[in-house]
Amino acid sequence: MGRVLVISASMGAGHEGAARELARRVGARGAEAVVVDFLDAFPAALARLWRSFYLFQLRAMPESYERTYQLFYRHPRLWGPFVRFERSLSGARTLAWVETLRPDVVVSTYSFATLVVGRLREEGLITVPAVNFLTDFAVHPRAVHPAVDLNLAIHPVAAENARRQVDGRVLAVGPAVDPAFGPSAEARAATRAWLGVPAERPLVLIVAGSWGIGDIPGTVAPLVADGRFSVVTVCGRDERLRRRLEERGLGRVLGWTDRMPAILAAADVVVENAGGLTSLEAFATGVPVVSYRPIPGHGRDNIASMRRAGVTTVPGSDEELVAAVDRLARPGPERSAQLAAAAALFSADPVDPILDLAAARAAVVTRSP
Repeated sequence: MGRVLVISASMGAGHEGAARELARRVGARGAEAVVVDFLDAFPAALARLWRSFYLFQLRAMPESYERTYQLFYRHPRLWGPFVRFERSLSGARTLAWVETLRPDVVVSTYSFATLVVGRLREEGLITVPAVNFLTDFAVHPRAVHPAVDLNLAIHPVAAENARRQVDGRVLAVGPAVDPAFGPSAEARAATRAWLGVPAERPLVLIVAGSWGIGDIPGTVAPLVADGRFSVVTVCGRDERLRRRLEERGLGRVLGWTDRMPAILAAADVVVENAGGLTSLEAFATGVPVVSYRPIPGHGRDNIASMRRAGVTTVPGSDEELVAAVDRLARPGPERSAQLAAAAALFSADPVDPILDLAAARAAVVTRSP
């Protein structure tokens, strides 16, 4: 059935989570998948600097990240030079992966990798089909390339956003979420017992992504102060954030954990700030999402599109946050509508069009003399 090269990046859990799940599904369907990290295509010192600066910018200078993010919207002529620069740094290693692995399809789950793959396809150096798997609801101009054969979006709103940026083929196929995420009465009961949450008490799960970005204390505080909820915050790999919350007595605080499927199954509402991977996992689990204090750049962009899609509630103040959580934690029309909109994302398997391309390419190679 062919071989698929998946290019991800260790720049947050969303890109890596999608890549792993796509590869798992490809393998489960009898094809072969290999996942590589796009940062490995760069000189090691430069890759470390790039990742460190990105994290520093998000934490210490978030509005500067917003200005950088908006730059390509305001000045699209910068797109060409930027792509050429990225290609000059990472093109040789990317081509080496393709030449060594000889895939039938190349799939990118990371925007900058998409740009480089698209450029190499445009130059005729990558001759197999290229697929851009868009992990976000928002689609930035630097997340697409006209030479990519197929763009896969996680929702029709995301597909519409992609079509504004590129003339290529775009399909709305839904997200790639690990099947470990789903409703489970057993996991719900066991996890609530572990956390010490009574069965009848609403459990609000606050997430900060794998890097703990954003004003998480400012989100946790009003929910804890209200007193009606059990509040659990997952801080990712940010130990400083975990200590700050613990020192202030702001609910139950967890660091990096591999128990997220069970924790989500135990939750009644998820509060997040970027529209990232945990939002998609909450959708798969059947837990409503509230997006509050969105982080600059892709966070604000994502959440605006999620709101249009009807899969999140976006309060504008602490009082609205508490009220939204209270409404969504209980059965009612608002909760039902959001959960129905979220469940609709999972009506298709995103690997179907990838494997179709791989099979078609493999068949052509087999027939060649």
